[in-house]
Amino acid sequence: MPSTKTFAILCGGSFALLLIIGWGGNILQASGVIRDAGPFRIPILAIMIGLLAVLVISAIPLMVGAVLGFQQHIGNEDVPVIRSAISGRNLIVFVLWGLMALGSAIAIPAAIRDGALSTLSAGSTPAEAPGPSEGTLVAAPGMTFIDMVRQSSLKIDIQARAPITSSIGAGGVFDYRVPGTQTVFRNCRYYFVSPYTREPERIESVNVGLSAHTVSRQELDAAESALHSQLAADGWRAGHEEYRTEEDRVLHGGAARGPEGMLWLKNELVLSIGTRRMDDPVPGEDAKSAGNWIQFIQLWKLDDYSGIERYTFAPPAN
Repeated sequence: MPSTKTFAILCGGSFALLLIIGWGGNILQASGVIRDAGPFRIPILAIMIGLLAVLVISAIPLMVGAVLGFQQHIGNEDVPVIRSAISGRNLIVFVLWGLMALGSAIAIPAAIRDGALSTLSAGSTPAEAPGPSEGTLVAAPGMTFIDMVRQSSLKIDIQARAPITSSIGAGGVFDYRVPGTQTVFRNCRYYFVSPYTREPERIESVNVGLSAHTVSRQELDAAESALHSQLAADGWRAGHEEYRTEEDRVLHGGAARGPEGMLWLKNELVLSIGTRRMDDPVPGEDAKSAGNWIQFIQLWKLDDYSGIERYTFAPPAN
């Protein structure tokens, strides 16, 4: 039987790897850094199942040892039942391992037969329900990270920032509310909150993924139109770039101003709407309709937005 130290290393290491793979993969995929796991889905699942097995197997002797060690510590080692358990410690561990193996041998084939793993080959579908909200994120540029935690019902661990000058982010299903406004976005999928370099306790920018799942170009256009209507109804002013020089106007085909709707302003906060394609282009596709997309927003303080002097804001045109 391996030593207690060996089992402790296996238990702690497998638990840490499960967290890293699960949370890290969720954040990377939700933010668009990686796309659909595709053919790697099954190998990743196999690795996580293997790590879970190591975690459970190594935890059994640790728990048995902890219980028996406590009994020895309080002076019960001479009690007949405790004395027998201490002498038969390895037997207890083997019996528990055997019961777990027997239960798995019965449950796993039944789960496979009932279709528990059938979604692995098909992958997730765009119409997949986002699930229940885990809480509401309340964050805006200029706030402190502590105030963000206090005002949010979404669980946020700002102690995880290492170093303190780093951003904090996570993936999941949550609502996002812009403080000082009535603007609330439902079923968001990820967030990144970044600090000022010189004031790491304060928020410089907020990035939130709004799309509950990837959508077609047509659905993306509809979502953008709905977002424009929501912002306008909440009193945000739409921005457009002014082409004030002849050079600018020549570069933009003679136009005197840019399109409206990418930037919005309210309470000295600038909100930018962005999109990201999540699949790879296919030769010969129609660029106006192809692709699977997500929508996201970013917020800055008015004075921190680069090039803001080129923009004019007003209630959106009908």
